Amino acid sequence: MAIWDDVIPKEELERFAAGGMGTNLVGFGEKPVLLVVDMSYAFVDSSFPLGDSSVGWAAVHHIQKLQQVAREKRIPILYSTSEWKNTVVERGLWKRTPEVSKALQNPEAYRIVTELTPRGDEPVVIKTAPSAFHGTDLLRMLIQFNADTLILVGMVTSGCVYATAVDGFSFGFRVIIPAEGVADRSLIGHKVALFNFHMKYGDVLPMDEVLRYMSSK
Repeated sequence: MAIWDDVIPKEELERFAAGGMGTNLVGFGEKPVLLVVDMSYAFVDSSFPLGDSSVGWAAVHHIQKLQQVAREKRIPILYSTSEWKNTVVERGLWKRTPEVSKALQNPEAYRIVTELTPRGDEPVVIKTAPSAFHGTDLLRMLIQFNADTLILVGMVTSGCVYATAVDGFSFGFRVIIPAEGVADRSLIGHKVALFNFHMKYGDVLPMDEVLRYMSSK
């Protein structure tokens, strides 16, 4: 049973299947990179208005497993986060209340959680838009790593993870999302985003299957 089967009507699932969507896999390539999107306190922890500890810390636990295997197998790891900008023109037209904007001025909001702290040789891109590709050096670094497979985890599924995943597809990467490694403050948004991505652009797979692939490298 897929994670989205309880929210997508049966007739819609059948319609996608009739169109050949979701019935085959993109599959793994030969040169994976692990990309950890926005696993900062602002999103992981409920002490911030955009955070959700009930799902964020579970995702941290699963991502730690991927991080450990990637380091053991010398699979490159990249991270994204953001930083506060003082003007609206620099920040972008995010739909935020003054209270949320005030909370995000705390530098701690953008610090990647301690449990996933990047090592000195693991790059962190700073972004201002949903996609980790937009306005950053991410694509250049993936090219330098000769990557063909993007294992994508982080928060939130229906926002920055989804935007990054679609851009990854658009740039020609095999994009693999381990279902347990992504999280969202909206469970329905989480499931629908994973469904849509799996139907059209890449593979949403169980964490254990992704770990087996990485361990084989």
